[in-house]
Amino acid sequence: MQEEGSYMWTDNWPVFFTAWGPGEPSNIKDEGCVSMHASIWFHGTWNDTKCDQAKPYICKISSVKPPPTPSPGDGKCLSFWVPYGRYCYLVYDGKEGFSWNDARHYCQSVRTELASIHSRAELEFIRSLNNTKNHNLWIGLTRDRNCEPNSAFHPGDIAEENCVEMYLDGRWNDNNCLQKRGFVCRHRQCKAFLVWFLCF
Repeated sequence: MQEEGSYMWTDNWPVFFTAWGPGEPSNIKDEGCVSMHASIWFHGTWNDTKCDQAKPYICKISSVKPPPTPSPGDGKCLSFWVPYGRYCYLVYDGKEGFSWNDARHYCQSVRTELASIHSRAELEFIRSLNNTKNHNLWIGLTRDRNCEPNSAFHPGDIAEENCVEMYLDGRWNDNNCLQKRGFVCRHRQCKAFLVWFLCF
């Protein structure tokens, strides 16, 4: 079902996964429902289609409840940052990768931090911001609390797999902190009437 230009599942789950076929969704007027291709070339991929077309169908029953989606915050984000719930996010997905320490240093240089992730919905939101998919993304999870930006001068201290990256599919992996990756920063939304430096 299509509502205000975005797709949603009829059981109210967020859209975590898509498998659109080439050129889909075409967004032609009145094509607000989704079917799966059965052709040899596009088998299993999705197509937006008219809801009144007769097609085979599949039903599902599950007792699993959809994950909660946070209410929108009422604050402001830094320029070019994207709001989600009460926080704002920036994903670096350029061609050049950065070590975990350099990524954290960048986030801290604008008074933010590498993102911590607290729900599947938040994870999928962050995945959606990794547009180029050049790299996995460093997140704020680490095994070594001494892994500060200045430890980059002591490679032996961070050569073990103490830092956590997020794969393109959302799974996590501990890896060598010196590996070059993209990264995601997060900051809490600021009240519009507050001076910037008071927001953190």
